[in-house]
This record gives sequence, C-alpha cells and structure tokens, in this order.
Amino acid sequence: MKKFSIYKVITVLALIALFFILALPQFFDINKKQNADECVKNMKIIYNAIKLYMEEHNEDFIGDQKDLVRTGYLKRNYTCKAGKPDDKYLIEGDYETGKITVRCQHEDEFPDHKLPESLRQ
Repeated sequence: MKKFSIYKVITVLALIALFFILALPQFFDINKKQNADECVKNMKIIYNAIKLYMEEHNEDFIGDQKDLVRTGYLKRNYTCKAGKPDDKYLIEGDYETGKITVRCQHEDEFPDHKLPESLRQ
C-alpha cells in the first residue's frame, strides 16, 4: 500500500478548500440581495432622469438610455448585474399622465428587481 506524504495531503485539502471558496457564492447566491439593491438603485436613477426630461421638455419620453445620456440626463448607461452586460432596462414616460415605466428585463426571474410602489404610478 502506498503511503501519502504530508505534502500530498495538504495539497489535496488546499485544493478542496479553494474549490469550496470559489463555488460558495454560486451555491448560496450570496450576491443576490446586493444585485437586487443595485438594480433598484439603477432604476431609480433612470426614473428620475426620465421625470426631469419630461418636466423640461413637456413631452413624452420615447427612447432608451442612450438618448438620456446623449441629452445629459444620465451620465452613463445602466444594466442589471443579474443579466448579460448588454441587457437594457425597459423605459418610457407618458407626459400627459405622468406615468413613468422603468422595468428590469429580469423582473419575472427575480421578483425583487422592481421599483418601489411609491415610484410606480
């Protein structure tokens, strides 16, 4: 029977520990709450930009984040970390009713990726 050296045992244990540390966030969704909070924060920023746009232009907002960046109402495009880097928020604003819609594309999969009821009209 082969004997294991202490170095082999330590190496195997270190590899198992490293695998566990790297896999931990995937198994337990450690970043799930943080991603949801950041997504809602992004939607609030976009909501306020659309609201300001409609107040200053006295018209509906029909477009996307690029239009808000181009006109100076947003500093950059925002995306939800739960999805792909090119996923966009679904946005629109109705000047007549004052209704502004900002939705995460992953709202069905992640129900906590919604604007608070106080902002939704």
